[in-house]
Amino acid sequence: MNKSLTKPLIRPLGGRWARVCLTALLTAVVTVGAQARATCESGTRACADSLGGAQDRTAVEGGTPSRTAGDIVLTPPRDLNSELRHRTWSFYTQGGLSWATGVWYRNLDAKRSYRQSAAAGGGFDLTIRPWVRVGAEYIWSRYRREQRLSALDAETMPVKAYGNYMMNLHNAKLGVGLNLMEIWPERQAQWLNIWAGTGAGYTFGRGNEYGIHFSNTLTQGGQTTPLTGGASISNDDAITITGNVRTTNRHERFNTFYIPASLHVEADLGRRLTVGLKGEMDWLLNRGDIAPKGYAFALVTLRYNLVPSRARVQRAYYEGEISALGGRLDALRLEADRSRARADEAEEALRLAETQNADLQGLLSDCEECRARAEAVASAAPTSHFVQFDHNSSYVGDAEADRLRAFARSVRGERLALVAEASTPGGEDYNVRLSERRLRRVVEILVSEGLSAGDLRPATAIGARNGKPSAEGRRVTITVVKE
Repeated sequence: MNKSLTKPLIRPLGGRWARVCLTALLTAVVTVGAQARATCESGTRACADSLGGAQDRTAVEGGTPSRTAGDIVLTPPRDLNSELRHRTWSFYTQGGLSWATGVWYRNLDAKRSYRQSAAAGGGFDLTIRPWVRVGAEYIWSRYRREQRLSALDAETMPVKAYGNYMMNLHNAKLGVGLNLMEIWPERQAQWLNIWAGTGAGYTFGRGNEYGIHFSNTLTQGGQTTPLTGGASISNDDAITITGNVRTTNRHERFNTFYIPASLHVEADLGRRLTVGLKGEMDWLLNRGDIAPKGYAFALVTLRYNLVPSRARVQRAYYEGEISALGGRLDALRLEADRSRARADEAEEALRLAETQNADLQGLLSDCEECRARAEAVASAAPTSHFVQFDHNSSYVGDAEADRLRAFARSVRGERLALVAEASTPGGEDYNVRLSERRLRRVVEILVSEGLSAGDLRPATAIGARNGKPSAEGRRVTITVVKE
């Protein structure tokens, strides 16, 4: 076919429906992105506050249960990204319109209804993470083109006056998609996602071409000459041609690889159902005589997510919570039993302590009585005592010794002052030595009764200094020293 004479059947964005669908798709993308970003920015602080409060009350890993004093309120996780888009499979169907762009042959005044064709298909995806998924897809559509020539070249033989192509296209591809909504962290509108995808595909074109041809030549004697030499006939001329008119209906096909690019806006209706609008452009790598340069699709999708129902998730969640609470309850019961045993031990120890306290109080009362009696005895004890000696003697008789020992027991613990004397007969030095012997003998007896020698101060031997000639001068006088 002569490529220099070709003219595109329609422009890539020709047709009212093509412009309408493209405008709607781009508007949806911009609106969804702006709304998600505004929601994220305005709700970041509130979201952080709520998450912080929830974390303060969280006791179960993997969920976000909230607990309050007195009551336990369990809230299963509602993160759609982690539940619906984490290693999950999904199947979907799709349908809409398709356009073929950039055909090879001349075309004028073709039917407008041939510019769009129906498209339908389906596929499956594996969503690895909320931001990436891979899958396979099949789309069936039609490539409908009509060829009407505006003028016939009388020099060409034979002449094709009309052509009508009806091709069924089968497109299969493997693709990968990236979720553009994951650009914004902590976004709130997790039910709304925009996927940009690409991959590699292969198209199978099968159909037929219906054509009308007629011969404008005369063959005679082995020579073929134009019937109207040099004449040019247009579709507006009213002429009568006598010759060979022929119709054909031949099968056509083309197979080639293509590179797809798609933009898919999806909204979750529930855990299992997702609807979306999809725009796709496919560029053919090796085109044939009748293959276009590319295909454009505007599709509506309905996706089914292979995830557990909300009831199953809640049942599994609450079963886990009930099991955890049961274990916690058993632990609390065991701790309560231990606390009760410790309380019984403490109560028994308290009773024992009370008994010991009562005994100690009795002993204290007895001690107080003994102290009172001791004080009474101490108050009744004599404050002074004297030991009588015979003339010219330092010997303590038995009676005097007994009296001295009784006095010593009554003043035990007290400090004593001792004064030893002698009567006037005799020399002064002799009397001093005699009083010293008498003093030493008394001190020995007091010490033997448990009195400390340090408490027997002052101890003085004065001889006959006081000038007492009778028995009053032959004594050792002991006086209790009051502090």
